[in-house]
Amino acid sequence: MCRQHNSSTIVEAFTAKLNTNNKNNQPTPRPIIPSDSFAHLSAIKDGIDILPAPNGKGMGAFAATFVAKGSTLGQYTGENLTRRQIEARYWGFSKKANKHDRKWRNSRKRRNQGMSGDYLFDMGDDIFIDGEDADVSSWCRFANHSSPGIMACNIEARARRRQSPMAKIISGAEKKGKDAPTEDDKACHLYFVALRDIEAGTEICYDYGVEYWDT
Repeated sequence: MCRQHNSSTIVEAFTAKLNTNNKNNQPTPRPIIPSDSFAHLSAIKDGIDILPAPNGKGMGAFAATFVAKGSTLGQYTGENLTRRQIEARYWGFSKKANKHDRKWRNSRKRRNQGMSGDYLFDMGDDIFIDGEDADVSSWCRFANHSSPGIMACNIEARARRRQSPMAKIISGAEKKGKDAPTEDDKACHLYFVALRDIEAGTEICYDYGVEYWDT
């Protein structure tokens, strides 16, 4: 769910808990994330500590050094999935599943990666970023929720349109009448930006958005 805000887009965390395997809406067990996963390695690179969070929230992301207001802390990465893929893989629409969806599920199970659907960002145009697979998602998956308007809510998610390195190649291929690559030359990327100064040792939290809790 996106809404315009100045020159950027604030993106609210979104998930629909329609998984038929969890009809009682019980918390989905979280797999242990290996220390050599991309999620942990990206935290080291960006100066983030992944530690147990207070109040039974599980693991959380903490600033290892001082972060100035307006700084970009990291990029929320993961698999880019379509709405059809989300419906087939997470929301229990089995009739929409194909061999690629089944291969995806088998890969997650084999690598002990979660399949809760709780790490989805709706980027609009039926495109989602799925940060649940720790082998391809960054440390941002560990950032916990905090209600807006309080000090604990110290970052926000912003989407930015960035010129792809493929843009010139695409343009050139089209001019020559050749088949152009299908990569979107205005791909949307999601970043965490500090709303205020963040002292070292402070947990990094943001507002997941009303859709996360209402669905």
